[in-house]
Amino acid sequence: MGEVWEGRDQVIGRRVAVKLLPDQKHGTAADLFFREARTAGGLNHRGVVTIHDLGRDPRDDTLYLVMEYVAGRNLADVLHADGPPPPATSVEWAAQTAAALAAAHEAGVVHRDLKPANLMLTGGGEVKVLDFGIARFMAATDKASQVMGTLAYMAPERFAEHSGDARSDLYAFGCVLHELLTGETPFRSGDPASVMMAHLNKAPDAPSSLRAGLPVGLDALVLRLLAKEPADRPQSAAAVHDELRSLDLASVQVRTLTERAPAAPSRPSTAPATAPAAPGTPPAPAGPPPYGPSTPGQPPAAHQLPTQTAAPFVPGTTPVAAGGPAALSRRRALLLGLGGATALAVGGTALATLRTGGDKAPPKPKVQPWQHDVKENNNGNPTKLTVADGILYVATSSTVIALDARTGGKRWDGPSDFSPQLPAVADGTVYVGGLGGDEGLWALDAHGRKKWTFPSTDLVGSRPAVSGGIVYFSSRDKHVYAVHTDSGRKVWSHPLGDKISCSPTVADGTVYIGCGGRDKALYALDAASGAKKWAFPVGYGFTTGGTVNPTPVVSGGLVYAIADDQTLYAIHADRGTKKWSVPLEGQSLHLAGDTLYVGSGNELGLVHALDPSTGNKKWTLENDHSTPISTQLAVAGGLVFVGDTMDPEGTIHAFDTDDGSKRWSTPTSTGQSKQWMGDDVVTAYGFVYVATAAGVVALDAATGKAPAPVY
Repeated sequence: MGEVWEGRDQVIGRRVAVKLLPDQKHGTAADLFFREARTAGGLNHRGVVTIHDLGRDPRDDTLYLVMEYVAGRNLADVLHADGPPPPATSVEWAAQTAAALAAAHEAGVVHRDLKPANLMLTGGGEVKVLDFGIARFMAATDKASQVMGTLAYMAPERFAEHSGDARSDLYAFGCVLHELLTGETPFRSGDPASVMMAHLNKAPDAPSSLRAGLPVGLDALVLRLLAKEPADRPQSAAAVHDELRSLDLASVQVRTLTERAPAAPSRPSTAPATAPAAPGTPPAPAGPPPYGPSTPGQPPAAHQLPTQTAAPFVPGTTPVAAGGPAALSRRRALLLGLGGATALAVGGTALATLRTGGDKAPPKPKVQPWQHDVKENNNGNPTKLTVADGILYVATSSTVIALDARTGGKRWDGPSDFSPQLPAVADGTVYVGGLGGDEGLWALDAHGRKKWTFPSTDLVGSRPAVSGGIVYFSSRDKHVYAVHTDSGRKVWSHPLGDKISCSPTVADGTVYIGCGGRDKALYALDAASGAKKWAFPVGYGFTTGGTVNPTPVVSGGLVYAIADDQTLYAIHADRGTKKWSVPLEGQSLHLAGDTLYVGSGNELGLVHALDPSTGNKKWTLENDHSTPISTQLAVAGGLVFVGDTMDPEGTIHAFDTDDGSKRWSTPTSTGQSKQWMGDDVVTAYGFVYVATAAGVVALDAATGKAPAPVY
């Protein structure tokens, strides 16, 4: 991905690495580069290479990044030269990488091209992640590229032109961990089309099948990371980090790998894969760094890792070309990731030749639409849905039930008569609010049995948010709570000025939540202590008064929130000041790729697609009714799925995310009035799940095909 040069910061006197990326006069791509680089530059974690500066040379439009200089070798070179290390070392490197990913994902940053070549190993045994935010720019400037990333590490959903999210990073991480443990990527065919087919359809081999003696728990983690469906992968990089740290590998005995699959051809290089030593500077060690953890004892949790301070960027400013890279000494260039010549290698960049040749794209597995009568056992009307790990969880008016997400078969019924609200699922546990009293928040185990309850003096109507072993939620008793997931023990509570109708979002160590009534503000609370960081006041607050409790969306250093003054706000996450606002009433927000989708609430627009950096509208779906409506909304696989609560037949529509053109429309119920319509549209496993008055209907997401007959 471009060229990397050694440089020297003349102001501070430090060695830096400068990455050059040709802009090729693509103004839109340059904007994307600046936006992604600024976002990545805001990351503050010792496992992420720090970005000091960025800009564009006015003489030839070359874009550049000035980064932290890292002495060492990338893990691709380590594996090629030395083979896979002992399992304990592989897990140590992987845990450090997972910690860096966790910090990035909580800040709303997705890597999209995680691979050993982007993981630098320092002489002290630390792993640092390179090139956050660069993959999307490189794909945008290469007209031949349909997808971004490296084929051997690419998640199945990426081949459907999905831009990728945190779960796609976890799949790539699983490929990296597999390679660290065995010396081989999960799918090793030399033919690019075969590799793509394997990612889509073939079950990977467990690492222990290639390197006997690896523990079962490590096999299981790798295979979960490599799940074909994003929802079947671990919930977060932080959870993966914690699981890796819990493994005891001290007594593991594995066979020595004496035979390894031939390595992919390496790119020509006259220097190691990092910036070379400057004159008068002691060279980095020539041999491989010592294997093993960089510090003794149990390493800290992902979010407790020490950080280093990155130079802040000022959003909204244009980077200054301070002299341009021509002033740098170019005598010792490093060629990193020039993808064109290696596009057909297994480790090369996947280009459109994989999609536009004579062979057709591989067929996707067919889905069989289904429906389930939720009221069959007097469970009450279905109201809210969520899906995780192959299970669809349905909150009804009296309990929670679990269905097989692919077939609709029932897994279990939860406790009866507790009026569940909005469920959330993490690591097999369901967290859901109740009416209050001694059982304000419920935790249900993998069989639907009560693990614990947490008291609240009023309704817990928010959808809980889970991060780092803590579940965060709000109650109409005017408090925001943080509770330990394992025991239900309170960590902290923070009082607000009135009843809270919104659900919290947790990102980068901060809880964001809106309040209305007498306390008309969006709050940022410290996730560890509950202390207020800032409050953003608006005239009418953040209650919305509708059936959908809106959740703030956090990405790229901004918090997006819909207020009751019929305005959508973009607020700087670090200081609580407004970047932009647009007059727009809505009840749901979805950020997918480079578009922010707003489902309308009580206005004549149905769905709005906005540029998240400016708030400018890309397109709007008009409401066909003469009266305002409330919109159900979900975004997945290049489609926007919309439910219109004014429609008595419960019709679900699918629109193209690029231009809003309609793909299909399917009714899901007959003769049902809007008050019986469920509020959620949920997508996973190629289905669109809809709660109707009678039960749950699962449609084919690609075609809209419904089971026959529909309720």
